[in-house]
Amino acid sequence: MTLATISGRLFPASYGIVLALVLLLASGCGALRRAAIRDVAGGFSNPSGSNLFMQDDDPELIRDAFPFALKTYEAVLASDPKNRDFYLITADAFVKYANAFVHAEAERLERLDLKRAKHLKQRATKLYLRGRDYALAGLTLDHPDFEKKLREDHQQILSVLSQRDVPLLFWAASGWAGAIATDVNRMSLVAELPTVEAMMHRALELDEDFEEGAIHEFFITYEGCRPGTTKGSDERAREHFDRVVVLTRGEKASPYVSLASTVAIREQDYEMFKDLLDKALAIDPENVPEWRLVNILSQEKAQWLLDHSAQFFVDYEETEP
Repeated sequence: MTLATISGRLFPASYGIVLALVLLLASGCGALRRAAIRDVAGGFSNPSGSNLFMQDDDPELIRDAFPFALKTYEAVLASDPKNRDFYLITADAFVKYANAFVHAEAERLERLDLKRAKHLKQRATKLYLRGRDYALAGLTLDHPDFEKKLREDHQQILSVLSQRDVPLLFWAASGWAGAIATDVNRMSLVAELPTVEAMMHRALELDEDFEEGAIHEFFITYEGCRPGTTKGSDERAREHFDRVVVLTRGEKASPYVSLASTVAIREQDYEMFKDLLDKALAIDPENVPEWRLVNILSQEKAQWLLDHSAQFFVDYEETEP
């Protein structure tokens, strides 16, 4: 039985690609190996390849498979360090994994196992920053000394970016923001939040409907979590929410969960909270295959929030018979 037959029977398409990459990385003949890696790794950078994980309906399978994929992406990038697409794929994957499977678990465990939650937050911070750094490195390929200039005068360097830079800019800012959220006591990191906000605003200017409203969805949480109870901030979060719903045709659960878990809780509006989460749970993940996994994960969070409503609402017993 040939290796191709074995891999085809034992692994789905995505794992067959990963296996092929591992074998190529272990082989000799540098120039030939690099050319072969670029060809095989193209399966990850085109829409059908990059969506293999996002279309899955088994979050546990993807959670277990992700670490191996992350190391594979890093190995591929190391073989071709001038490839902009590989920086984007790697940054994207690290930030998504940190958010969906590490940070999310830490939040659920915070009241049950503080020690474990603290460990997961520390791990999430490292993963977020790893993703951020890959994205920044990708931007540096076209914009020399990008990170240095970003820290010195972010408005000036951001002004020279184009729509082509938006994906890397988005994942750099997302990873940065995620790290701040999981390590709020590191003041040097928190002090960089204005840079993150400026990056996201620039991305929004350049490509307002990037990934069907991903930047707007970021701002739902960002505005909804601003310190204090600024009315203007909540209104801006609602505006971003309305725009995401339009861009996603109401088929994505995560915007509803984001608004419920921020503005609704801050305003102590249980009726709004429940209505948003019920709408998230009513979405059929099969309607849009490329959002299947994110919808399933968002619905799991929605159900968890509903099940733990008493933790978030002072008058919960009075509002929920």
